Amino acid sequence: MNKQTKDPELENMLTEFDPPYGSKEELAIGRMLDQYGIPFFYKQPTIIYAQGKNELWHPTFTLSSYGGFAIDYIAEPSGQDQRDSILKRQEIYNYNQIPSVVLGPKDLDKPDWGESLYKKLEQRLSQPIEAGNYAMSYSHQ
Repeated sequence: MNKQTKDPELENMLTEFDPPYGSKEELAIGRMLDQYGIPFFYKQPTIIYAQGKNELWHPTFTLSSYGGFAIDYIAEPSGQDQRDSILKRQEIYNYNQIPSVVLGPKDLDKPDWGESLYKKLEQRLSQPIEAGNYAMSYSHQ
């Protein structure tokens, strides 16, 4: 999937309607969702229970018409810290019974990342989320 349109005039028109994305990767994900006709909210406030208290998070994309599915993009430098952040964030979404996919820069480096993300969406939406399947593995401090 192309990350940009071929027509510069169309690109300028689309940019006028884009939310104020925080990065070119977020723009690419937003455009991919648009191409698939998937409506979304950008940085919609969401209450999450984590580390023994309620917190206000802003998932990068919230797909309300898909059961509140969250697509969260973590733009930390690659490495073990990023992998840990992605896994911890995914675990917290699971604990809160919010269907989600958490992505990092490596996920968008692949040439077919858009199709891969769409398949992840289809897969996650076809699986029921059951509270008993998720146990928080980090300690409450």
